Parts: sequence; C-alpha cells; structure tokens
Amino acid sequence: MKHFKLILTCTRVIVAMLFVANMIFMVQLYNSIKARYINDVEQSLSRADHIEMVDRLIDAGLAGDDEVVWIAIGLKRSDVGSAMDADELRELGYSQGFRRVDKQIMSMIAQYLHDGTYADRIGQPDMSKMEEAFRRDLIFSGYYPEEVHITDHESASKYSDLWEIVYRVKDGLTYYAYISPLTNNILREMGGVIISSALIALVLTFGFWYLLHVIARQRTIEEMKDDFTSNMTHELKTPIAIAYAANDSLLHFPDSQDEERTKKYLTAALEQLTKLSGLVENILGMSMERRKRLAMATEKIYLKDFLSSIIEQQKLKAEKPCDILLECGEDVVVEADPTHFSNVVGNLIDNSIKYSGESVVIKVRADAMTLAVTDNGIGIPDKLLPEIWKKFYRVPQGNRADVRGYGIGLYYVKTIIDKHGWHISVVSQPGKGSTFTINFLINER
Repeated sequence: MKHFKLILTCTRVIVAMLFVANMIFMVQLYNSIKARYINDVEQSLSRADHIEMVDRLIDAGLAGDDEVVWIAIGLKRSDVGSAMDADELRELGYSQGFRRVDKQIMSMIAQYLHDGTYADRIGQPDMSKMEEAFRRDLIFSGYYPEEVHITDHESASKYSDLWEIVYRVKDGLTYYAYISPLTNNILREMGGVIISSALIALVLTFGFWYLLHVIARQRTIEEMKDDFTSNMTHELKTPIAIAYAANDSLLHFPDSQDEERTKKYLTAALEQLTKLSGLVENILGMSMERRKRLAMATEKIYLKDFLSSIIEQQKLKAEKPCDILLECGEDVVVEADPTHFSNVVGNLIDNSIKYSGESVVIKVRADAMTLAVTDNGIGIPDKLLPEIWKKFYRVPQGNRADVRGYGIGLYYVKTIIDKHGWHISVVSQPGKGSTFTINFLINER
C-alpha cells in the first residue's frame, strides 16, 4: 500500500504537470497564430496605403493617359556572404522577414509614392478611403473585424480594447491601425486542438476519479470482509467449544444413572451444532454472488406446513421467548426451491427475533401472491432501508452489543429472491417494527 500511495501521488503530479504544459503550449500556439494574423493585417494595411496613394496620384493628374502610375525602383542586393550560423546572421543584420523580396519591393514602392516630390501636389492622405480599402482587403483575407480605424498618430488610450498595428512608411510617416481583436478567428483555427485537448483532459479526469472511487470502494469492502472474518471466526469457535466440552464430559466422565445430566449435555451440544449449521449456511449463502448460473431447483410447496416447520425450528433455537403467529390457508401453494426458500424465511424470522425486545411478537401471513413477516422490533430508519440489502452491511445499533451479525443475511435473502424472479420490499418504523414482504407473482407480470 505504501508503494501504491507513492505511485498515486507521482501520477497526480505528472498529470498536473502535463496539464500545465498543455496549457503553456496552447498559449504559445495562440500567440503564434496571433502573430501571423497581425502580419497579415500589416500587409492589408500596406496595400490599403498603396491603393489610397495611387488614387490621389491619379486624381492629381500624375498618371499616364491610361491612368497608370509608372514607378521606377532600384533593388539592392542583400548578400550575407558565407555566414550560416544564426548568431553570425544576426550580427550582419539579416532578418528573413525583412529580406523577402516582395516585402522589400512593396516597402520601396511605398517610400517612392510618399516621396516629397509629390507631397505638395497630391495633398494629405484620405483616412476614410484608406479605412475602406483596409476593411475590404481584410474581408478578402477572411477577417471580419467589427471596428476598423486608421490614424497617422498613436491613439492607444482611445482604442485600448482593440489591436494596434503599426505601419511605418518612412521617417516621419507612420500609420496606426486599430481593429477588433480577431480572437474568434484564432479560436476557430485552434478549435480542433482545443476540443481534442479538452476531451483528453475529461477522459483522464474521469478515469482517474473512477480509479480512486473503485480503489476506495475495494478498501471499504476489504475492511468489511476483515470484520466479517473476525466476527465469524469468533462465532464459529463458540459453538464448537461448547459442543466439544459437552461431548468430552460425556465421554470421559460417563454416568449412566444421571439421565438429566446426559440430556442436558446432549441438548447443549445439539443446540450449538444447530447454531453452527446456521452459520455455515450463511457463509455458503454469501458465495451466491459468484455462482451466477446457479439455478433454483423449484418444486410445489404447500406453504402452511412448510412455514409451520420453519417457525418451530426458529422457536427452538431462539434465545428468548417469542410468539410467532401464522396466517396461511391449507391449500396455498408456491413454486420455489425448498432449501433456499427455507433459508430465506428462516433469515427473516431470525432477524425479527434478534432485533426485538424481550417481548417478541412475530406475524407471518402468506397467500398465493405474497408472504409477509411482521415484527414488533426496533425498526430501521428510512434512510438506511436501501442499504440493508448490501453485502456485509449492518444497521448501526448505537451502543448495543447484544446483537451479533455479519451483514450477509439480507444480502443472501435478496439474492435468492432475485434468483426466483420475485420481489422483496420492506416497510419499517423505528421503535415500532418492520414488515418484509415477498411478492411471488412479480415474474408473471
């Protein structure tokens, strides 16, 4: 158990660490996708700037007859020599993002269009047109922000809840774009990863909880079995010791003239052997759960004679006076396994005797449909009634130590009743008694 607790603790720590690591990876993935989105938005802003600038150039009459603005540009070679190490490339100012030819060309076009040569002739930028072009390009790229704003000065405080994209055209000219966060787009793209991670987390959580639940239940059952073994061992030793002592006395100290003494010892031995037989039957009954295919050897039983015999047996072995009344017609018949059915009725009557006061009154009523055993015992609280059918369960009796039991009697009763296809129910009131009712016709409905 010590190693199990250690393994369980390590497993908990590892699962927690994996969960934290998964969250970190999710955040990194989110930031990576966000960076890509911002880069796309920057490209859209760059194109919107070009579109607005070309419109102004054409409106100022600086385009050709076909309204084409011709631009002459020069490209500079970007050679990093033979350097291949990442640190060496950084020292040379190499950046893959800004050495891409398309970005270099677009940057040069933007600087050319914004050159001071045209500034006086084309006027100031039209922010509304740029915003319109910017929004249209974003929609074409699959982004649908609710808000889009472009200014030539920083307004972070005004648009604090929006994304800020900075586009620097040249020294002294920088555009600031503010758009609604594209969180929904990012989450949709991450949807598969998020859902699969959540499902894995749920499955692991459920599996871990179920494992702990089963282990806790097994430990409880194991403790109950240990208690049962201890109690049963004590109960088995008592009748064996008494019967052994009685027989030993008769064997080693015989007295043929003292019939009263002989009868007393033989009666004591017989009573203890009867008790021992009942204990063995309970132990055998407990193993019924493992015998799923056990079939009931049913036969016709005339209940009145059958129940009368059981009642007399219970009266003989009862440790206190009891009055057991029987109400049953002469011709009442039921199909049942006589051995197991006898044990069922015997268990119910025995419980009624054990869990009653000094004045025991039990009424057994039977007909072709039901059999009911009613007593004037201590009763069972309503909240505990569903529990009494469980193996090894015993109703708490407070400080009472005079009632011994093993928690298998009613479990055995329920098992046999189910094997017959019948139904058993109980109605009880603390301090007033209980009524156990067996319905024989449940399997014919």
